[in-house]
This record gives sequence, C-alpha cells and structure tokens, in this order.
Amino acid sequence: MVSVTVMVLSYFTLVIFSASVIWLDFGYAQSNITSTSVQNTSSINLTSTILNLNPNFTFFNDTSGLPSYWSDPFKSCRTTFSCTIKFTDGWNDYVSFSLSTTNNTNQTWSLIHGKEIDVTPYGKYQIVTHMKLNKFVIASHVALQGYNETSKGWYPLTTQCPSAINGPLEWHEFSCFITLPENTTKIRPILNAGWSSDGKNEATTWFDGIDILARVSA
Repeated sequence: MVSVTVMVLSYFTLVIFSASVIWLDFGYAQSNITSTSVQNTSSINLTSTILNLNPNFTFFNDTSGLPSYWSDPFKSCRTTFSCTIKFTDGWNDYVSFSLSTTNNTNQTWSLIHGKEIDVTPYGKYQIVTHMKLNKFVIASHVALQGYNETSKGWYPLTTQCPSAINGPLEWHEFSCFITLPENTTKIRPILNAGWSSDGKNEATTWFDGIDILARVSA
C-alpha cells in the first residue's frame, strides 16, 4: 500500500494521506472536555474523557466522503442529501460535517449514524453538540439511540441534543444530560439534518464536536 505523509510547519500541523482515510490535525486536539450546560440551565461543570470516536470529523474516508466511524445506512448522502467535509468552517477549528438538501418533505432527515458506544444501564452521561444552520433549515437535530440487551434491538432514546430547531443559527453549543434506562448497554448518536423550508434553496446544517461523555460529577 502506498502512502504519503505531508508535514506542514505552520498552524496546519500535519496531514496524512493513505489509500482510504485522511487525517487532518488543525492544531486542535480534544481528548477531554470541560463544559457547562448550555441548553440545560443548571451550571454543572465536569471534566471527562470523550467516549465516541472521531467527534470532530478530523478523520474521513476519501472514497465515500463520510467521516470515519460514521455511517449512512439509508444512503441519504446518495439520494436526498449532499454530504461534505468542510475545511473552512467549524466550531473550534476549520473542520465540520455539512449536510444540504432542497427536499421540502416534512420529516425528511439525514439519519447519519455514529459508531456505537458501550455504556452501563442506569449510567449518567453528558452529550455535547455543536451546530450551525442556514436560514432554510427546518427541524435539524441530534438524536440518540439505545441498544436493549434483552430485546437485542435499537430504539430511540427520548433525549435529543438539541431537539428539532430551525435556521438560521450561528455556531452554537448544546449540552444535555441523560440517565440510561435499564438493559441499555450501547448508545449511538444520529445526525438528523432537516429539510428545506421552500424546496428551491438548499437547507444546510453543519455539525461539529459531537461528544458523548461519562458524567463524573453532579
């Protein structure tokens, strides 16, 4: 396998090209996070390791165009949405995941799945997300699914972070807390970019910093 490594001694520190995966490090590595609730008004500070992989979309597959460890099981990016890694805009760096559509059918969502995360039933977790929406977006949100070990199936958790919101919205942080139900041993985030308000203009949602953390203080 042929690979090429390019070193750039400036703000953009390292670029690695391989046959299928590209990693961009824009001088911002986030191995842990300290945050205060934005969507929830209680001022809870915590420090914890991020549990999910590739939360900032700095790894991606240059063949599929999708971020590594994220999947498109319903082929939304080939039909309804245009899905693109952006290198000019982000929450705290220059990388984000952009989803655009002109579809104006209600309840049309992108349904991009994050990789499953092992969790503990009744465990307490924090979800931190960052989103930007143009003025044509309707009902974009980040959903969560849980895996029931008894029924051996995925189901929607009631917590969304955020719940459906309309554009326009500049980059904004949302923070939510969840206590998992019994028998739930895995969770995964779902990026649900929404539909266009008029069907003539593209509704674009940018996602970044989709972090799931074990809650260590209350």
